[in-house]
Amino acid sequence: MTAYINLHGMKPAVLAELRRSVGRRARITVLGDQWVLGSRTGAQTVFPDVETLTDALVDQRLADRRALPVDEDAGLERILEAGTHHSAPPMDAERLVRALLLGAGTV
Repeated sequence: MTAYINLHGMKPAVLAELRRSVGRRARITVLGDQWVLGSRTGAQTVFPDVETLTDALVDQRLADRRALPVDEDAGLERILEAGTHHSAPPMDAERLVRALLLGAGTV
């Protein structure tokens, strides 16, 4: 997923959506291809990709999947399949983050 985000130049938009999803409960930044989660106490955890970051957000209850709008087609695999066709435009960051959060911890 990180490669897809980089390929389509979506990192700033995905970062903004992730920040919006956690609000003031945590701080999320990007360092190269790594994602950094900072707590209110100043502790930082570095994640190698966006999937492990979203897993941590859900595990630590920083993002609430129950608050996400229901989208029957929000499965990450479905979104990726739709977004990888040559004629398909890149998926939007909001839908991508919603699919990542909904799929977090399920693999």
